[in-house]
Amino acid sequence: MSQSTTITTPSRSRRQIVLRVLAAMFGGYVFAWGTVALATCLLFAAKLDFHDAEFLGAFIGLLAYVTVFLWSIATQRLLRVWIVLFGGGPLMAGAASLVQSLLA
Repeated sequence: MSQSTTITTPSRSRRQIVLRVLAAMFGGYVFAWGTVALATCLLFAAKLDFHDAEFLGAFIGLLAYVTVFLWSIATQRLLRVWIVLFGGGPLMAGAASLVQSLLA
């Protein structure tokens, strides 16, 4: 007696895949932009030279982009990805603006 076993995998619709890739690309950019702004402001506030703070902030932003890009592809909850990426980026940019106004 031979039993045939079928392994079923959850299939994602094309729409979910497109939304996930868009969130990874554009949401990752928004999140990285907020990360760069906040890191640069905080490093400059910590008395680092502006150009050094800018360079280090850009490097931190690049690492953030790669991290959230991979996370957004790997995680199960698509809504959480959109909320974190498109909410976290503007929040960090707003925090950077606040820090900037306190430095002046």
